[in-house]
Amino acid sequence: MSGSSLDLAYIRDSSQYDSLIWMGYAGQAGGLAIANVMFGQYNPGGRLPITIYPASYVDAVSMFDMQMRPSPMNPGRTYKFYTGQAVFEFGYGLSYTTFSYSWYNDSMNSIFSIKSLMKNNYDEKKVSLHLYRVNVTNTGEVAGDDVVLAFITPPKTSFTDQTPPIKKLFGFERVRLNVNETTQVFFPLNIDSLLTVALDGSKWLEPGSYKIIIGKQHIHTVQLQGQPTRWS
Repeated sequence: MSGSSLDLAYIRDSSQYDSLIWMGYAGQAGGLAIANVMFGQYNPGGRLPITIYPASYVDAVSMFDMQMRPSPMNPGRTYKFYTGQAVFEFGYGLSYTTFSYSWYNDSMNSIFSIKSLMKNNYDEKKVSLHLYRVNVTNTGEVAGDDVVLAFITPPKTSFTDQTPPIKKLFGFERVRLNVNETTQVFFPLNIDSLLTVALDGSKWLEPGSYKIIIGKQHIHTVQLQGQPTRWS
């Protein structure tokens, strides 16, 4: 139990422990909640909301350095920019059951012109360029929850002073499934997920390849063609 990132590598790497349960500071019912998980009364399905860094991180980064992006003296912060080896990554989580993913190979347009996107004056938050359909199946022996995470990896930007995120979350969905049950999860890819925000707060469409990752698997690439263009 901790209120922030705490290096747990010594437990993860020890042969004395088979598993590890982490929770943030809980309320008055927290003890009962963790007991129900430990004794199998409740099947956990949570995901880490933070990146757990190695203890050496505090020696490598000055407490006065609050930069998010990596630099020669800073490996970066959060799952978006941390370039080191995390003890546990953002979004990591296990369950007493297992899940498998599959997706529809729909006929999807993978190439878009920045000029045409600007001309159509799309609403960045409402117009979906793609709708990804993912099948989630409980392949284990007990019912449980799974949290499906959808990430996008943007290309390098034309802003020389900005390192693009390693990846960024653009969607997530929690589902509860019985044994051998399958359900569909939908992730719309809107224009706002493709926008790059400059230091002055302006939003830009940048040409290049945008990789779509569901869970840990790269399933699709969207290509924007043209010149860097300010959206708003």
